Amino acid sequence: MPSRERIHPEDIGMIGVGRFGSYFADQLVRVGHRVQRADVRDAPTTRAAALARACGSSIVIYAVPIRELERAIAETRDLLAPDAVVMDVCSVKIIPCDVLERHLPNMATVGTHPLFGPQSAPVSCAGQRVAVCALAGSIGATAGEAAAARVAALLDSLDLDVVRCTPTEHDTQVARTQFLTHFIGRGAVRAHIDRLPLSTKSHDALMDIVDVVKNDSMELFEDMAAFNPMVKAVRSEFLAALEAIDEQLADRENAVSSRIAD
Repeated sequence: MPSRERIHPEDIGMIGVGRFGSYFADQLVRVGHRVQRADVRDAPTTRAAALARACGSSIVIYAVPIRELERAIAETRDLLAPDAVVMDVCSVKIIPCDVLERHLPNMATVGTHPLFGPQSAPVSCAGQRVAVCALAGSIGATAGEAAAARVAALLDSLDLDVVRCTPTEHDTQVARTQFLTHFIGRGAVRAHIDRLPLSTKSHDALMDIVDVVKNDSMELFEDMAAFNPMVKAVRSEFLAALEAIDEQLADRENAVSSRIAD
């Protein structure tokens, strides 16, 4: 990838100031950007002015849950400056990128997924990875690439490691990385598996995963699966593998039991 010049500080609009939106806004402020924060769920007395300021920014980031993205864009798209670059930060990409292109057909839109958060990088996100998907839409491939390069420059100002991919490439990979990690971690939580005095280092590593996923909302976990069309096959494949292993262990247990009985 060609080298990029660092972006000059500019106005960033953050639509959605939940756990990640607030954190990411703080990270942008930390390196000198001016962030206008707003949320469609703000009090009516302050919502309109805050949304107008955020949507009038040169780069607008929708940091809302996946299930709320389409509604948030539909409610605010008329406020967006026509020359703004609009991006999302959802943890899946095929469906959110389609939403961006359908609802903002004549605007520069970019799909992104920061592969970090306030727990994994609480002080600084420098050195963390972020996926960036260029979207052509009706503006064309050249304009789409220019928008993606501008977003990459913004992310570079945070010293992030930008990984370019298509929405399909992204969802295919995160179904086997992020989702599967959360799936295993949630299973351990549901099974009440915890740290114990006779813990091995590998068990400690599993508990580190549990400590991360149990602090994320169940809404995020459910949406990570429901809005990624690649997850169902991965989940089925993984469960089938566990079932085969379970049957293998049962056969061995039966053989040992028979030997002891003899």
